[in-house]
Amino acid sequence: MQILKLNNLTERYYKLIVNKTILLIIIILFVASCRKDGHPNLFISEVEWKEYSNEKIGYSVSIPEVYTVQEWENGRGVMFRLNGNQPMMLIRFGTEEEDKHRGIWYNHEPIKQIELAGISGEYYNYYHFDGPSGIHTRSYVISYHNKN
Repeated sequence: MQILKLNNLTERYYKLIVNKTILLIIIILFVASCRKDGHPNLFISEVEWKEYSNEKIGYSVSIPEVYTVQEWENGRGVMFRLNGNQPMMLIRFGTEEEDKHRGIWYNHEPIKQIELAGISGEYYNYYHFDGPSGIHTRSYVISYHNKN
């Protein structure tokens, strides 16, 4: 049995090809996993509704029964997910300073004035970038207990 020994130049060339191949595979996987379109909407006529209440902040909202609820920051943030994994809606309760730090809507112009639960606010429609990728975001912002 003969073992082939690579010289330094051949070994470096081999490692370079392997490293570039691995990098190319990672880039292809990253690009292939990106989507421009969001998840399809539920048909409103088929939706069963339930009520979610956040007693810590003091609000309730009707949500589709198929949504699961994930709270964080002691109830100040709530994510509603379809089938337990697809984020569909987020309610966040924070100060203007906290929200500016998160970069949510402050760099965007409001599209129109809105009213939620009798409270005036603003509607934003933009792409929120968190790293190299972004997501189409619609934000309905109202002031509640001196927070947004």
